[in-house]
Amino acid sequence: MTPSRIRARLGMWNLAVFGLVLLVTITAAALSIARVSDLAIDRELQLGAARAATRMAHAWAGSDRHERDDERRDDERHGRASEEDDHDRLVHFAEASPDQFVIAARGAAPAVRVDGRAMPPGLPDARALASAQADGAAVRSSGTVAGARVRMLTVPVRIGGRVAGAVQIVRSLTAPERAVWRSVLVLVVTGVAGLVLAAAASAFLAGRAVRPIAAALARQQRFLADASHELRTPVTVLRARADAMLREGEGLQASVKDELRRLSADADELSLLLGDLLDLARLEAGVESLSIEPVAVGDAAEEMVADLGPMALERGVTLVAKAEPAFARAHLGRVRQVLRALIDNALKHTPRGGHVTVSVALEGQHAVLRVADDGVGIAPEHLPQVFERFFRADEARTRGAGGGGAGLGLAIAAELVHQMRGTIQVESEPGRGATFTVRLPR
Repeated sequence: MTPSRIRARLGMWNLAVFGLVLLVTITAAALSIARVSDLAIDRELQLGAARAATRMAHAWAGSDRHERDDERRDDERHGRASEEDDHDRLVHFAEASPDQFVIAARGAAPAVRVDGRAMPPGLPDARALASAQADGAAVRSSGTVAGARVRMLTVPVRIGGRVAGAVQIVRSLTAPERAVWRSVLVLVVTGVAGLVLAAAASAFLAGRAVRPIAAALARQQRFLADASHELRTPVTVLRARADAMLREGEGLQASVKDELRRLSADADELSLLLGDLLDLARLEAGVESLSIEPVAVGDAAEEMVADLGPMALERGVTLVAKAEPAFARAHLGRVRQVLRALIDNALKHTPRGGHVTVSVALEGQHAVLRVADDGVGIAPEHLPQVFERFFRADEARTRGAGGGGAGLGLAIAAELVHQMRGTIQVESEPGRGATFTVRLPR
């Protein structure tokens, strides 16, 4: 993984953790503000209802005394009781807040507002008024008045220990809800600003943290590149001398010739390893830039299958291509290198008598290349590490005609695919082979 990717991941993780903490904090604060607002409204309703019930009890008690006096005088004058409705006996008083008002009801008489104004549509809550008078207990309810949500508290009015009526205090929720939303908006804006600052701080701190790692990786890459380059010459000389001795040593014993052939083969393998190390060092250092152009991926797959056919035949593995005409924006040389690495990996890990299939197809906006084998497969715990440098699975996966490699081919293939803005993944089950899938943009 390059330092830039490490820095990006560190920054993203820091930002994600801070964002999650910020989201939880804002949510908790918003819920707390809403809860406090609800409690304040309930407390305000309770106090308002208590005051209204006390005032109405005094008003109705005085009205009852006047009524009894009037009836006595009427009886003395006319021998009959005067009839007055409850509305005429109601003592009006002003409301304490423009966002709430009080409704009073006594018995079966119509409910009225105590401030003398007209009753809004949708009010009163007759069921709550009747329940409070019948049960002698407070009733909480809610509703909508003129498109605005309201909350109501209805309490009984007692005179001399008996329920004489009920008052219903109505509180508009428009202003409290607006206040809550304003508070939440302030929290969100502050949180977004904090998130932006956290992103900048995360990028800065991640850059400082990665700086020593980047320097160490740069030194390692330079060492790998220099060592690979310097070792190529003696390895080439060693192979040339072994080949020369084989050509000119007619009198050599058979055992000596076998050792020379093994020496030449080992020199070839070491040369390939050095080439892989040099390629990987250059790719990770970003020395090489790829020229992206339309590439016939299907033709490249068929050509690579033809080139590696003799190797597959030697190892007793059937290698076939099933390629559709497909173009991708990529680099032809690097596509061939990825194909070679994937096919070589499949051939190494497929036992004699097995099959390796290379397929190319168009799927949406991608050209999809798959290399599938029917070997022993890869253990689930090894799948996340398949594309790491120098990783080799257990011996069951690496046995075969060609043995296991150095663990660089798939790492190089993955780096090349990423540079071509593609993706690579592997799917496998033990005993059912493995399938490597490369997706390249069209």
